[in-house]
Amino acid sequence: MPATKTKSVRTAEASTENEYRGKRTRTGNSYAFRFDRALFKSHPEFAGEVKAHVIAPGRMLVSVAEPVTERRDPVMQSFLAFLANDIAKAPERVKPMSRELAGRIDRLVEEVSVSCNESLDEESLL
Repeated sequence: MPATKTKSVRTAEASTENEYRGKRTRTGNSYAFRFDRALFKSHPEFAGEVKAHVIAPGRMLVSVAEPVTERRDPVMQSFLAFLANDIAKAPERVKPMSRELAGRIDRLVEEVSVSCNESLDEESLL
C-alpha cells in the first residue's frame, strides 16, 4: 500500500486572546507586516491608517493613526506622546512600580476625600 502524502496547512491563529502573529512581507518597493484576517475581524478599528512606535528592541506599538470615534484631549495626547517618546529613547529606564512606592502613595493620599460628582470651580482650572 503506497504512503499517502498529506499537505500540512499552517494557519495563523491568535495564540492568546489578544495576540496575533504576523510576518514581514514585501509590497512593491516597500516592506509590510501581514497579519491573519482574525485580527481585523476582531479589531475593525485597524482597517485604516496605522502608525508604529518602536518602544524597545524587538517591541513595537501599533496604533490607529486617526481614530474617528475618540474624543481627543490635546493635553493628554501631548503628555502621552511625550511619554511614548521618552520610553522609546530609554526603554531600559521603564521599571515596574514597587510595593513600597505604592504604599507611600497610599499613605500620602489616605486623608484626601474625593467625590466624582463634585463640580470643579473656575479657580481650580489653569
